[in-house]
Amino acid sequence: MLLRTIPQKLARLFAFSIFLLLLAGCAMRLAYNTLDFWIPYYLSDFVSLDSRQELIFDNELRKALTVHRRQELPKLHRALDDLQQDMNKPLSFTQVKDYHYRFTAAGEGSVALLAKPLAAMLLQLDDSQINRLNNTINNEIEDRRQKRAIMTTKQKVKKRTESLEDMSLFWLGSLSPKQKKMLKEMAGYQVEMESVFFFFWHDFLDDWKALMEERAKPGFEAKLSQLLQRMVRFENEEVQTELNFYLNRRFDVLRRINNSMHNDQRQHFENKIMDIRKNIAVLINQ
Repeated sequence: MLLRTIPQKLARLFAFSIFLLLLAGCAMRLAYNTLDFWIPYYLSDFVSLDSRQELIFDNELRKALTVHRRQELPKLHRALDDLQQDMNKPLSFTQVKDYHYRFTAAGEGSVALLAKPLAAMLLQLDDSQINRLNNTINNEIEDRRQKRAIMTTKQKVKKRTESLEDMSLFWLGSLSPKQKKMLKEMAGYQVEMESVFFFFWHDFLDDWKALMEERAKPGFEAKLSQLLQRMVRFENEEVQTELNFYLNRRFDVLRRINNSMHNDQRQHFENKIMDIRKNIAVLINQ
């Protein structure tokens, strides 16, 4: 749910695999099998590449996706299998927290692999392309900030609550008044954290720009990978205390929602997980 605070195009580019967990059936397999199209498609919103740069990126991306299918999808399959079994009983706070970090690790693994084709492409860009790329990322963040600035706190909480309810309905099929109240509570926590979230993204952009200035130096790919993984972990030393406090409140709300689920909701959730797990198994063996 943290990804909802990220500019959507940036999230799609760097952590696309996480969104696959929101898909099911043939749509999921189609989305995964066409990532070599969709990732360059979203990248084109940030920077225009010439034919040589496109070829370099496409070739490296195909290699990375081949490794991802073999290396990362089995990890997701095991995590989903474990979650399905653990959902037979209400989850504890520790279990909710552990699964958060387990799936976050899956996102880290994905961006670590994407760092290689991304680094190969970035090394081919001239300064004007890098400047346009940086400006586009900055504009995405500022556009989101300005849209939020004109909203009242009540409007923000309402909008965020509706988004959380839509997401929860996908997984649970229905929501009780008590569960809706807990989702509104979570929305309030996220709105409270808005200034911290924007600080995180502006700080990320500063680190990104500094790294782009040194892209010709040795170790660029490793540094890029580390930066992207910190992004997925939502890690920032200056505001980590606030981020950890928010996450713990979020884990507690998720625990209470999980503990409040009735049998039909648990069955609906299990069916979703089972469907996704089966389709990941198909992708692994394709």
